[in-house]
Amino acid sequence: MCCVALLMLKRRVYRETCPSCPSARPRPSQRRGVAPAKKRNSAHTSTYTLMAAAAAARVYTCFLLTWLITKTNGKTPDVPVTCLFSEDCILPCSFKATGGEEVQWFRQNDLVYSLPQGSDQPSEQFVGRTSVSAQQLALGNAALSLQRCGLQDRGRYRCRIIKGKEEDESFVIVKVEAPIQSVNVEITRLSGFEEVKCSTQGVYPAPHVSWTTEPPTSLKPITRKIPNRLGLYDVESKLKKLRDRSSFTYICTVNSSYSTQTWTTSLTETVINQISFTSKSYSSLTWTGINSAEGKDLTIPCKAPWVTQNFTLTWTFKLTRTNKPTVICTYDSWTQLLTNQWEGRAGVDALALQAGDGSLQLLSPLSAENTGTYSCTISSLQRRHESQTAVNITALAHESERMEVKPGSSVQWWIPTVIFAALAVTGAVIVGVLKLKDDCLHSNSTEKDRDSHQVKVTVTDIEAVSEGSHLTADPTDEHT
Repeated sequence: MCCVALLMLKRRVYRETCPSCPSARPRPSQRRGVAPAKKRNSAHTSTYTLMAAAAAARVYTCFLLTWLITKTNGKTPDVPVTCLFSEDCILPCSFKATGGEEVQWFRQNDLVYSLPQGSDQPSEQFVGRTSVSAQQLALGNAALSLQRCGLQDRGRYRCRIIKGKEEDESFVIVKVEAPIQSVNVEITRLSGFEEVKCSTQGVYPAPHVSWTTEPPTSLKPITRKIPNRLGLYDVESKLKKLRDRSSFTYICTVNSSYSTQTWTTSLTETVINQISFTSKSYSSLTWTGINSAEGKDLTIPCKAPWVTQNFTLTWTFKLTRTNKPTVICTYDSWTQLLTNQWEGRAGVDALALQAGDGSLQLLSPLSAENTGTYSCTISSLQRRHESQTAVNITALAHESERMEVKPGSSVQWWIPTVIFAALAVTGAVIVGVLKLKDDCLHSNSTEKDRDSHQVKVTVTDIEAVSEGSHLTADPTDEHT
């Protein structure tokens, strides 16, 4: 409707601006008795061209504004959060704190938490499992702590901040994931013939399983995914063991549905003098993300999914804007040698390392220096675990200059810029049209003055002038 109205307005302005300018289809009354012009006036042509440009600019602006409204819908985008099954989870919510705010959290239409507590009680499934830090609330942080997350906690959450008659809302989409803990590959004979089985337990959502072999061969695995009493999936994939090969490797890869983990387990069978020998190797790769505030100590987890005695640990860091990682620290369990390049800024617990826990502790991190990707690699004989964590450190504003910070707001700065630019272009085109309007009116006035003068024609034979002709003979002929 907006664009149609602009096109109608363009036609009206065009008629009022230059009524004598040629149109695409002149009226019959205009065509009758008028000889076609061989050459249009250049001012008319320029005006028509610029009027078309003005209409195009208006239509473009209309489409642009319509797209922006549809794209943003005037609201802050939902923030996705993935919570781990049976563990605590933080749902973010920030606002401009002025004091005396009331906080309410909802899941769909069910009350989850309120501060101060009113007459409405939280839904039964959230009683005793939710909290908001009063200290952080004074700083504009109304993040909800949700304890012992379960599958029933999935859904869309709404954070509502009330200050007098003013209200502010933001939304969080919660997913719950039970990560892969291990993937095992073994040879079984339960079905009357030898099979190679790949299995994992207690995973949610159900993961994807794929097989490869070395050397490559065609495979037809049978995979079953069965939920247990907690709703988590036990996955089992089987394929027939291939014969007549002295050495063969089966590789099973399990990917989580949220693409946060990839586990690969391989089994190699070697036959020597009709005696079979098997060996296994394991590797896993996980991706996670952590948001934290500037100056607040932070722990980035990294723990080997298996018990191992001799291993090496390496932590590296890569800034978001660069591609070259830097080494933070290394550890060798055999020599118990720990080398820390970030002494005083980060470190690992020596006692926890002996148990395979290589979590990294960041001390008073800064937004510009510590926001980026942290990679932890634990390697041992036939086992390798890598964990990549994207860490975002949010800078805190000064107390007197605290600004409202909402998830996703940093990417919306371009909206007013685009709108302003579109309006500026449209305004410039309108100014050009008005200027040509004056030129066109001046041109019309000149034409009318020229047409109002009689055309003098010297006629040598008066009878040659047809009846009703508006041509006037030269007055000098009347006296001859």
